[in-house]
Amino acid sequence: MITLQKLKWSNCFSYGADNELDLSSSTVTQLIGTNGMGKSSIPLIIEEALYNKNSKGIKKADIPNRYVNSGYHIHLEFTKDENKYDVIIDRKSSIKLKLLENGEDISSHTATNTYKTLQDIVGIDFKTFSQLVYQSTNSSLQFLTATDTNRKKFLIDLLHLEHYVKLFDLFKEEARKSTITLTSIESKIATIEKWLHDNKLSDTTILPVSEISIETGEDEQDLANLMSEIKNISEKNKKISQNNTYKDLLSRISIEDAQS
Repeated sequence: MITLQKLKWSNCFSYGADNELDLSSSTVTQLIGTNGMGKSSIPLIIEEALYNKNSKGIKKADIPNRYVNSGYHIHLEFTKDENKYDVIIDRKSSIKLKLLENGEDISSHTATNTYKTLQDIVGIDFKTFSQLVYQSTNSSLQFLTATDTNRKKFLIDLLHLEHYVKLFDLFKEEARKSTITLTSIESKIATIEKWLHDNKLSDTTILPVSEISIETGEDEQDLANLMSEIKNISEKNKKISQNNTYKDLLSRISIEDAQS
């Protein structure tokens, strides 16, 4: 868990030198003052310290107090788990950024890489931080008034669940395909069962062919016709026998087991 401890700053926005705010004395810090007292500037200073940008989009050239015009200084102390961190910024024409972990300098050679290290430590993206860490009387937490879709998206971003969302979408697609396949199988089973019921025979055994003496051309033609008819009957009997086998196999299939 991240806990903001102390903020020190000089010459930021309308503030002059040597300002300090203790953020560790209570869980929630309330800033009270009339308009123009610089209340909204303090969250912007914290954002600049942690993310090198602010939610109002104020440019770096507009951050220094124009009446002082000597750059600005920010020092933010915070803890995460058992470690203490210090972010120290001095900016005039260029930025000097120092990141300390338990008093040890862990800064990179460039401010850009140091901020990347800082982002890994904080572990919260800028949008989520700006919505969760502070609130003003002019804007409430968007989560409270958001639609269900936007709430879901907010929680996915907050908890880094993008990978699980992709897996869930894949699961839904495979479940849809399985349902279609199962419906098709059930339809085919119903069709086969109906056909077997309508074409059921108790015995499909083919009787042996008797010896017939052929004496005339007419007898030969009659025999040919009989053989053709026997062949057709034999083929139909084979199909019926095969279908009876299918029926027996289908009777052993459990739809409930297939669905599970």
